[in-house]
Amino acid sequence: MGSEASETGLESLFVELPDRVVAASAPAHWTAARLEAWIDWADGETDMAEAFADYVEDLTARAQARGLVKDVRARTRFRDDLTAALRAGVLAIGHDRTGRSLKVVDAGSPEVAITVAMHRGEAAAQAAALELERRLQGVMDAVLRCEGDAEACADPMRNPGLARAAEAARAAGAPDATIFEAMTLAYAGEGAWEIAPPPAGNGRPRLVVAGAPDDATARAAWATGAIIAAPDRAIGERIATAERALRGGVSLMGFWSESSFDFDGFRAAVTLLAQALGAAGDGPALLGLGGLGDWLAAHGLDYDSDHAREAASELYLAAGRAIAGAGAGDVALAVFEDPDLALRLGGARLDATPWAGAVTTAETADGEPVRVLCEAAIRGLALVGADAAEAHAALMGQGDLANAPGIDHAALMVRGFTEHEIAAVESVLPLVQHLTDAFAPSVIGEGFIRDVLGATAGQLADPKFDALAQMGFTRGDVAAAETYALGDNRLADAAFLSPAARRAFRSAAELGPKPPLTMLETLAPTLGAPVVASVELSWNAPIGEALDRLAATRLAVRLRRAEAPADLVLDLPAAQGEPPPRAAREPEERIVERVVERDRTRRKLPDRRKGYIQKAAVGGHKVYLHTGEYDDGELGEIFIDMHKEGAAFRSLMNNFAIAISIGLQYGVPLDEFVDAFVFTRFEPAGPVTGNDTVKSATSILDY
Repeated sequence: MGSEASETGLESLFVELPDRVVAASAPAHWTAARLEAWIDWADGETDMAEAFADYVEDLTARAQARGLVKDVRARTRFRDDLTAALRAGVLAIGHDRTGRSLKVVDAGSPEVAITVAMHRGEAAAQAAALELERRLQGVMDAVLRCEGDAEACADPMRNPGLARAAEAARAAGAPDATIFEAMTLAYAGEGAWEIAPPPAGNGRPRLVVAGAPDDATARAAWATGAIIAAPDRAIGERIATAERALRGGVSLMGFWSESSFDFDGFRAAVTLLAQALGAAGDGPALLGLGGLGDWLAAHGLDYDSDHAREAASELYLAAGRAIAGAGAGDVALAVFEDPDLALRLGGARLDATPWAGAVTTAETADGEPVRVLCEAAIRGLALVGADAAEAHAALMGQGDLANAPGIDHAALMVRGFTEHEIAAVESVLPLVQHLTDAFAPSVIGEGFIRDVLGATAGQLADPKFDALAQMGFTRGDVAAAETYALGDNRLADAAFLSPAARRAFRSAAELGPKPPLTMLETLAPTLGAPVVASVELSWNAPIGEALDRLAATRLAVRLRRAEAPADLVLDLPAAQGEPPPRAAREPEERIVERVVERDRTRRKLPDRRKGYIQKAAVGGHKVYLHTGEYDDGELGEIFIDMHKEGAAFRSLMNNFAIAISIGLQYGVPLDEFVDAFVFTRFEPAGPVTGNDTVKSATSILDY
């Protein structure tokens, strides 16, 4: 085992869970986020020594029952090695995934449009829920920020601000009872409305579309990020199978000795994990290698080079041979995304992407996040002969603002800062990612921001409040000072490195989208499961780019657009006044109501009835219309059947047809139904084929 593997001592650490702060027994080098991920894996158990012991004991018994360990000696070695690897954090096994599923359809299937509609509906519902929660928080704030008699503050008749907030909440869809609940909570001293979590499974793929990518697939992939485009049906089915597979990972950076990578220890760990996966599950399992980008950087290899791709291929081939030699059954080497598993491996991603950069986040003894150089950067820079002090200064910055360009001590003092506020800012510089975080109200004090910088209470209440912008500093000033004080995570422009070394330390953001795809295409022949390449698009990427990206590789692809800027505001033209009045028309006599006198008895259809069956397609969705007639030819019933639609949609259409049929049999004129439902608009809609009379329809009901 390597450097990380040697750190197996357990200590008592404090970790803040969503509902409480607990003391947990875990390796001392684990971060709080990593420990929380392991506690979640252990179903809330906070003593990792006990959790590992119970898990390994059960797994060892399963391995022996399945013939993976042959005798007492092998059983003991398997148990001890697996316990040590879990403690070191170089191995991790995921949760059972048997409940997950992906549906595979062919290109052109109506399921593609249905998936888009479901995604947009959920996004709209979530946005509406968040807006509603924001309005209800406004109701509580109107009570809490009111000065005066408490009962008057909680009474909208006597608190105009509360009345306005309540009206806004009502307009956002809040029932009056919920608004009253928010007022009551605020009156009782509660400060925050509980924010609901996002829908479960958000961000996971839902559908695999097999076949050559077409416009519909590209549009759906662009719009949802939930669709995987696979080259053919066979690969699509294998991807769906892999979605349900148990997963495990090996951290590559955990197998470094003082000066070199421990290949023997790495191969032994892969064999051990393959046996553990074979014992843990009853179905297929995937084994991934975590942190390939960091591993290449630690070797000083340019990710986008033939040497790096050759080294990566040899590494994966060695892992594949180790898996085959483990005799563990249906365990396949794979490249995949699994954020939870990566977190338990200390941030080692399993998708073979480039490294994120030289600077990472660790924790102080008090649990505070602090910026440090990652192990891959330290090893890689030493390998290329870089000066350690020079590299540290460039990457980590000076740690103060004394001589910072644009925002130095003198510039701050001109704006009212004293040595006290400057010292407070500089004390948190090692702990922040951005300079604006060091000037947060919690650091320099809300009173100082109000009294000296002139910010209002409303500005301070805004979570996006920027004290540097309030002081008049430009974005250029902030960027220059940030580089000076906090350093730059990029080595691609470092003057102290040779051009070849600069290329070796380019991060994922600097490399762009093509090198990761080339790396995945290189690794694909060494893997036992299909690769799904994740291709990132800018938030405002045109739809045409989606089709180009899908067609640019032989791999299965999942497109993802970046989140739109939080402060995005559309520029809309101002209203052009009132619309012109309509031309006056002479009044004309018309019938506004039709009274039909009929007996309120149901007219039953004959047992043997006439009718016809019409097959058509509306917007590409097949629909069958069956009719039943009375002996005189009058329509008495209809049936509507959809082809390959969801069960809920088909049931609604069937019940709609039953309701119309009952109405017809009680004597409701067909024209009344036509007037009620013609031109209704919902998907599916569009061109109609298979019917010589109707050429287009706004919905199935309209057709």
